[in-house]
Amino acid sequence: MVIDINKNRIHEFKANFKRDCTSEESMQKAHFGSALFVIMTKIQENFAQKFRKDHKSIRTFMILGALFIFFVTWGVYSLTGNPKVKSYFFSELMNKDPKMLNEYEKVVRLQALFFRTPNDGKIADALAVGYFEIGHFQDSVNTYVDALRLNGESPQRLVGYGLALVGYENGVITQEAQSAFQKAADLAPNDFYPFLLLASAFQQAKKFTQAVQILQNFLDRTPEDITGRSQIEAMIAYLRSVSNQDAGEVLESLH
Repeated sequence: MVIDINKNRIHEFKANFKRDCTSEESMQKAHFGSALFVIMTKIQENFAQKFRKDHKSIRTFMILGALFIFFVTWGVYSLTGNPKVKSYFFSELMNKDPKMLNEYEKVVRLQALFFRTPNDGKIADALAVGYFEIGHFQDSVNTYVDALRLNGESPQRLVGYGLALVGYENGVITQEAQSAFQKAADLAPNDFYPFLLLASAFQQAKKFTQAVQILQNFLDRTPEDITGRSQIEAMIAYLRSVSNQDAGEVLESLH
């Protein structure tokens, strides 16, 4: 029942898309590519002149020639990108139906929209969630800050912000995240999810009694058929078993 943030999702955002380039940018790329080729050609010519008189250095010259090919190839590759990676022109991406985009494409699209309209709270909400879903927790935290500033505090927004903080800390519920969960619980006293998160925070601090108490209080003041009751009851049972196990380990250490 401990909050489990999947660390495999915490990875760097892969740039799978190629943005439209202006003619000036295209000219710059062509210029850099040409300059790189000229420089490496001059280097090869210098080495050729140096070793032409020395018959014993043919092998060295061949090695340098191979290195020349490698560096030129690497330079062109770095300028043009991996031909195996599927890419889109930016305008094409923006014109596609958002429902047809994958999670990464959606984030790229939302980034562009939010850049154009940085005061659009609806886009801020969507982008914060998008960052979280692809494991970009720091970006998610920063965007949730914008969303909270633009839209104000809501239970869902505060929970999202807290979870982004937990993801950024690799599963550790910090005091800031706990405060966000507490605010969400205060705003939505009948929503079980913030209370589960608060209980998890107390559990991490090995405050099992407080964790059980906050969940029991939730059950005592809410209807029998409230959503999430079974999850709360399961969490209480788990916390009590863990608490007893922890107490047993302490007693064993005293003997």
